[in-house]
Amino acid sequence: MTHRSTTKLIKISNALLTQTKQGRLTWTSTENLDVFEVNFPDYSIRLAHRLDRRTTQTMGELGTYHKIEIYNNEGMPIEVATSDQMKHEGIPEAENITEVLAELYGLAKEQALGVDSALDELLSRLNSAA
Repeated sequence: MTHRSTTKLIKISNALLTQTKQGRLTWTSTENLDVFEVNFPDYSIRLAHRLDRRTTQTMGELGTYHKIEIYNNEGMPIEVATSDQMKHEGIPEAENITEVLAELYGLAKEQALGVDSALDELLSRLNSAA
């Protein structure tokens, strides 16, 4: 991965976060429980949450990172990067990429799984049963 592609991935990640917050993107579930996807006419973007097994083994702690993957319309991955990779590229824009991808992942997961509507329905049922 080059500095140029890292810079573009950071810009894409920030734009995804902004548009997700504005309700302009629709994230969906994938075949993997911890991966969510948004589709565009010629590309799709997947966002994953992963355990960092190296950290777990060496330090006895659970480390996590996020991975962003961009696919073309044939399903071929054209760019893949983790939050850790981008953060360690030495690019000033990458300073908060870990937080950006973590927040984006949380919003994508909530939207794809319908968390808000599920919680609202449960509250409604519990309130009417009382």
